[in-house]
Amino acid sequence: MTKHSRLAAVASLAASGLLVAVGSSSMAAAKTVPPLTVAFDYGSPLLLENFNPFGTNNLSGYKYMFEPLYIVNDLNGRQTPALATSYHWGNSKELIFTMRSGVKWSNGQALTAKDVAFTFNLLKKYPALDFNGLWPTLSSVTAKGNQVIFDFAKADVPDWFFIATTPILPESQWAKVTNPVKFTDPSPVVSGPFKLARFTSRGYTLKPNPDFWLRSKVKIPEMQFMDLTSNTSTDLLLSEGKIDWATIFTPGIKKTYISRNPKYYHYWFPSGSAQVLYLNLTKPPFNQVKFRQALAYAINRSSIALHGEYGYPKPANQAVVPPGIQKGLVPSALARKYAYAYSPRKALRLLAQLGYHKSPAGVLLNPKGKPVQFTLVGPSAYTDMIQDESIITQDLKAIGIKVTEVSTSVSTWSNDYETGRYQMAMGFTDTYPNPWLTYNALLNSNESAKIGQLAPSNYERWNNKATDAALSAYAETTKPAVQRRLMDQIETTLFKDVPVISLFYGPVWYEYQTNAYTGWPTPSNPYADPSNAYPDTLLMAIRVHPIAK
Repeated sequence: MTKHSRLAAVASLAASGLLVAVGSSSMAAAKTVPPLTVAFDYGSPLLLENFNPFGTNNLSGYKYMFEPLYIVNDLNGRQTPALATSYHWGNSKELIFTMRSGVKWSNGQALTAKDVAFTFNLLKKYPALDFNGLWPTLSSVTAKGNQVIFDFAKADVPDWFFIATTPILPESQWAKVTNPVKFTDPSPVVSGPFKLARFTSRGYTLKPNPDFWLRSKVKIPEMQFMDLTSNTSTDLLLSEGKIDWATIFTPGIKKTYISRNPKYYHYWFPSGSAQVLYLNLTKPPFNQVKFRQALAYAINRSSIALHGEYGYPKPANQAVVPPGIQKGLVPSALARKYAYAYSPRKALRLLAQLGYHKSPAGVLLNPKGKPVQFTLVGPSAYTDMIQDESIITQDLKAIGIKVTEVSTSVSTWSNDYETGRYQMAMGFTDTYPNPWLTYNALLNSNESAKIGQLAPSNYERWNNKATDAALSAYAETTKPAVQRRLMDQIETTLFKDVPVISLFYGPVWYEYQTNAYTGWPTPSNPYADPSNAYPDTLLMAIRVHPIAK
């Protein structure tokens, strides 16, 4: 993980973006509307009450109770004002948010800029809460009238995302908390669309917050959160129509779920960031660009997506970030030139230029005449990834490379690629709505480490001064034209130099029912990441509504 480990998991909308009509259904008959039942929380075996937004093992309900300054759509980067109505940069080291007036906490007190400054200074005082690593990048956070001023010790413009999406706490309650790190917040004072109604270890309920500044937009009379035990049991409840909204992997979803009630049962698995094949760039021949390009041509991404991943994801290009984030950012000419469509012939042609050739027995020999063979590390617990490995193994066998698959425990697998003790390894990239955040985690040499030491996120060990300079320059400028030029440079590196091989876009799991509720995110209206991702959940809370009957 990078220093920025996502708290929940970029063009601006107008302030009215949050005030979207949610339909004409009346709440006059609210008593007849069933609760919205969701499947997000897994007990061990029972639920432990924890609504601390910064707490370890907290429950999903906090995402509907606490608000950030801005909501940022994970799928396409769109910004929606929340507790703040606007922001501007004084310079690359000063960020100023203007607060929304008239907002109240559920205890009746006004929510002001002081609450925001208190929240961020609490993270400074208790570093265990600051798992987005905002301090010491920040030097101070102060409230002045209806504005909050963030001063930076060093320029870090992309940190806007983590600042904007941090849940804001009420000073009136949290200033009295003795140990905020261990505090479980059993009686949350909140500003968001819902508040806690009741809690048991078998489930809990949220009800609309009458003090929410957009209370008239909240049409869901009650949200019920279940205590779940496993994906298998959740699949059963889902197929029986007992869950309105779930976010789980479901094999054969059309047969096991949709076919049971195709009129009302639906799913949409939008594309997240890419799953990749890590190549250890410190070891030859992976330190050769043409060799990496050859492997990219030799691997059939479409086959992996179809057969290894049940046809759910789309094959990925080398931009790594989701398609919705790529729009307008990735030059089409670059994507076409380095498309890496499956072609063993092109792979062999590139290898021949490096002095590789096939023996009469079909074995690929390196320039010294030795057989080319590698190990591929993956987790035995992830059955789909094991299938992916098998396809890669067969694809590389077709060009004469012998691959030995090594399936290990998840902890051993992650330790292997984090410490660089591998040749090839299956892996993931971080998901962020600002591509710089993904690229910085993947390519910045500061996120790497020597072999044997834990790398924060640059597991392939890419080390390039030009890349580091571009990433650094991007972080220090607020000028869109300069950012675009630097982004083009970084993306060219990904496509041309192939520091990792992008395989497919990881699906965002999302199943929903429309027998009682509508207004869900869909492919034609992707207004939010539907995977119970904070703070997108807040948009769903005011747009999902009962069907008028």
